[in-house]
Amino acid sequence: MKQEWYLALGIAIFLAIVAIVYWAWSGEFSGTIMLSFGAFAYAIMFGYILLQYFRRHRIPRVEDRGDALPADGAGEINFFPGNSIWPAAMGLGAVSLAIGLAFGKWFWAIGGILLVGAIIGFAVEAEAR
Repeated sequence: MKQEWYLALGIAIFLAIVAIVYWAWSGEFSGTIMLSFGAFAYAIMFGYILLQYFRRHRIPRVEDRGDALPADGAGEINFFPGNSIWPAAMGLGAVSLAIGLAFGKWFWAIGGILLVGAIIGFAVEAEAR
């Protein structure tokens, strides 16, 4: 996890600096807000990776150890969920909600129904497995 948190923290700091420079140079708010949200998203990812590291009681993964052998990483890795159509349906619902900002509130109803239905379908499918 060492490399992942370096990368996430580095990008968050870079985007924060770019947002400050962009605002100071252009004075435009929309680009500054987008860059700030990007920095915030990478900061959230950094926090998640750091919490995972602390949750594992600071035990380094096999990938992070310099003295690890390929045999150390053998065995069951983790549970991987099966194929599902519900993430695509959630994306379609979210896009429909976003399109509603431009085309009107009637699109929000379509997007909301799609999104809520997809979330329910995904939860029911995950529970059934």
